[in-house]
Amino acid sequence: MQTDEPTFSSTKHGNHFRRYLDYATFILKAYTGDEPLHIFIKKYFSSNKKHGSKDRKIISSFCYNYFRLGQGARLQEISEKLLLSSYLCEKNPSLILEVFKPQWNKNVHLEIPNKIRFVSEEFDLQKVFPFPDELTDELDLKQFNLSFLIQPKFFLRIRPGYRDLIIKKIRNKGLEFEELDLNCFAFPRNEKLDGIIDLDRQAVVQDYNSQKTLDLVKEMGHKLNSPLTIWDCCAGSGGKSILAFDIFENIKLSVSDSRKNILHNLRIRFGKAGIKNYELFLSDLQKPNPNLKNTFDLIIADVPCSGSGTWSRTPEQLIFFSRIQSEKHVITQRKIIENSIPHLKVNGHLLYITCSVFKRENEENAAFFQQQFHLNLLKMEYLKGYEYRADTMCVALFEKVV
Repeated sequence: MQTDEPTFSSTKHGNHFRRYLDYATFILKAYTGDEPLHIFIKKYFSSNKKHGSKDRKIISSFCYNYFRLGQGARLQEISEKLLLSSYLCEKNPSLILEVFKPQWNKNVHLEIPNKIRFVSEEFDLQKVFPFPDELTDELDLKQFNLSFLIQPKFFLRIRPGYRDLIIKKIRNKGLEFEELDLNCFAFPRNEKLDGIIDLDRQAVVQDYNSQKTLDLVKEMGHKLNSPLTIWDCCAGSGGKSILAFDIFENIKLSVSDSRKNILHNLRIRFGKAGIKNYELFLSDLQKPNPNLKNTFDLIIADVPCSGSGTWSRTPEQLIFFSRIQSEKHVITQRKIIENSIPHLKVNGHLLYITCSVFKRENEENAAFFQQQFHLNLLKMEYLKGYEYRADTMCVALFEKVV
């Protein structure tokens, strides 16, 4: 054991720590995957007030780490999987591991590939991701599987003119961060920035690769009209629209979504972001919109998808997601593009975005769009999350030729 590691008593806290395993086991047995894990855990703690903040943190970490193993654990008992996941996913020695798995605790500081070698009988890295046959060939399966064992970083995109101010505010609070580029800061954990930074006005919470999704359009800026008419047709919370507003000097922006409450929240967010001149409307693109008469230079289609490129943030999906769900997403995606393309100008551009790693949602859809909708694929790219502890995204830029 290294000199900077703490020393532990192997028996004193055994019963207390067993209770942590029991609480986490209870939650995992009760969880059915019908709602996001963080919501289920929050409800559990709301109903069980006896758990203090330290207890909640430990139990929550156990649950999330458990799912990070995906299909890779060869163990049967939940409590054993919990200990294995703590060993593989955590970096620091703990009293819990020292009590139940002291040899693992001695090795917990090692890099994950080295730790895996010590538990090769208990864990198979190749089986973490449950759908390797559907994974795009553009990703390295080993690196992708390793990424699930690592907590993703928290990213902040700095809006134009606020870089120096944001740096000053973050440093004054003593927060640990790194600058990935001029406008992107990464934090090792989900920081509480409300009250420190004026979110949406000064900076936007946005994954690193999500910040890169419009780069394909920027690369061909010399071909774009001014003002550039943009329709963000699956706008959601409006992150891509705010990004477009910050990138392009002169745009006419239209945003839509199929959910009325989402558009209400988007309107509030746009107000904070200083976006005033835009068109907003409700539109379910699974069917044609006869009331929409506009045509656009650029359509941003950040479509509903499996979210498989974000499962390191929602690792429960490694267990509960089904192929049938992915098949349903493909049908939805194709309908959305079919009903948005009539509103794209000839020689206009469609930017198709998913946070999926499935070929059927990306490469196969790209081939389908070209065949069915008179689109020419200019470039397609995977933004690999495991290179930055970020989400994996797929972006494809098409040009309408007829």
